[in-house]
Amino acid sequence: MPRITLVPTGESFPSDPGEPVLTAALRAGLNLPHSCKGGHCASCRARIVSGTVVYPDGRLPAGITPGEAAERYALLCEACAVDDLLVETREVRPAPDVEVRNLPCRIERLDQLADDVMAVFLRLPAVEDLHFRAGQYLDFILSGGRRRSFSIASAPSDGRLIEVHVRRASAHGFTGELFDSMQVGTLLRIEGPLGQFWFRAESPRPALLVGGGTGYAPLRAMLRELLAVDDRRPLRLYRGARSSPDLYEHGWLTNLAGARPGFTYVPVLSEPQCEERPWHGRTGLVHDAVLLDHADDLARYDVYASGPPAMVEAVRQEFTARGLPRDQLFFDSFDYAPDTLAALRTKGIGAGDRG
Repeated sequence: MPRITLVPTGESFPSDPGEPVLTAALRAGLNLPHSCKGGHCASCRARIVSGTVVYPDGRLPAGITPGEAAERYALLCEACAVDDLLVETREVRPAPDVEVRNLPCRIERLDQLADDVMAVFLRLPAVEDLHFRAGQYLDFILSGGRRRSFSIASAPSDGRLIEVHVRRASAHGFTGELFDSMQVGTLLRIEGPLGQFWFRAESPRPALLVGGGTGYAPLRAMLRELLAVDDRRPLRLYRGARSSPDLYEHGWLTNLAGARPGFTYVPVLSEPQCEERPWHGRTGLVHDAVLLDHADDLARYDVYASGPPAMVEAVRQEFTARGLPRDQLFFDSFDYAPDTLAALRTKGIGAGDRG
């Protein structure tokens, strides 16, 4: 049975043959950085100092390049230890002041934000509470051990209701049921908060927030929390969408940009040709808009990016190539759950929003 040791903490744990390193770590109670668990987002990327890993199908996952693999980087959600490993990780700690909990909840309210996006408001039992950092996510626990992950769109200061934004992934499954048959009062079970995506308020730098699709949700939570504590640092929110109906809360953000000094809102449409009315704003890919505006000064900022894997990967590769230090980039990739992704692949559909 291979044994895995982490650098620099020295923590050590066993791994079963054929078991991904991340799975073994989570089983040992170590919350290594991760998000999609499907080999796309690169959140779990780590350097193998010594030892050998293999991937289940013998091929590199989509979230790592051959060059990175040659430099002995691996995606721990997919990599399995062949022998004892020494692994250098970015971070091995939960968000401060939070505890991962498994709790029942009920749907308190359902608000449709766009044709394919629903705001779901969850109420916990009166005697329970969920402490989280703005930007983290939670898992819905489904039958058969299945999970569906969604970012928390509300801020801790917003009150007891927990808000998540759910994009419809298919006509069936959890998101299909949510749109078609779930009602106010439906009982669900959640686990959270999860993830290392939260705003580092201790940083003195201004921030660029980059969101695609429902990747806006965790950035919304960060923004609302910063407003609540009257943090006045400069913020620029770049928000990517296909067309203007997908820019839910566009009016609120536009008004906020006009009222709050230091806050800039930049909506970017990738398919402006689909507009019923002429679109006079930015067009193209949202990460390209950021690079156009900040080609020479990215290193001045902390960057928070969330959304589809392709967008997050472009940010991860291109922003660091333009001078953004890796420790100033925080990201959350919204991949489908592994079982949903496998089903969609059989139909020729690629990864998209988390769901």
